Amino acid sequence: MTGSVVLTGRPDGTTARSVEVLAGLPAEFRLIGGLAVLCRVGVPHRATVDLDALARGLDSFDPGLRSVALSAPGGGQYLMEGRLELDVIDVGDADAHDLVAELVAAGEPLTDLEVNAVAHAWAHDVATGLDLVVVSELDGTVLASAPDRLVASPGGLVAMKATTIPLRTSSKPEKRASDLYDLGRLLGSTGGWAEELAGAPGVLADAVRERVRGWFVDPGGRDRTFRDTRRFDEVRLDLDDVADAVQEAWP
Repeated sequence: MTGSVVLTGRPDGTTARSVEVLAGLPAEFRLIGGLAVLCRVGVPHRATVDLDALARGLDSFDPGLRSVALSAPGGGQYLMEGRLELDVIDVGDADAHDLVAELVAAGEPLTDLEVNAVAHAWAHDVATGLDLVVVSELDGTVLASAPDRLVASPGGLVAMKATTIPLRTSSKPEKRASDLYDLGRLLGSTGGWAEELAGAPGVLADAVRERVRGWFVDPGGRDRTFRDTRRFDEVRLDLDDVADAVQEAWP
């Protein structure tokens, strides 16, 4: 069953342009990133200036994307109409559980990068359908729509954010901060993520649980998270609410 979400934006604004581009992408693509978070937590949320997606077999879609892109630097990156950047991550052929089996067979503990790859594969497979509509914040007219698009679920977004944060380099602290902010909003403003993660590969669910508790429940971790996320004032992140949601889900 496909749900629906209505977003507000400005004529020719980033949100409307993003949804316009999304409507023209292959149906197999799964929306992730800032726009997906916006769809799941509702508005208001921090602004996003690009479009991110997951795909299997990106090579088969690349010629078609290049034909409509303004440029294609490579590595799953495309510059689309309206100067909108599209990044597509190819998750490979194996589903998350098979990928874990392959990695475990090597006999070594999984690295942070490998757990992140598992998270993206799992998020790809548990994405759900949404009808996206953008209406003008000025007069309510419809600016763009993208019906029946696969969008990363709350659990999928939590898994990807929680496994991406440890990979953020110290040279880009703003990216780590924005990921923590998004993660906190997802944990405190959406439901069902814990139930979803119960069905994820154990190595992924355990990693997400440990990191989330460290960032939002552990007193020292919460202090650091507060310092990192307080720069975002669109919607203040209430760490008490997030901690309560985490402890309720994972006592």
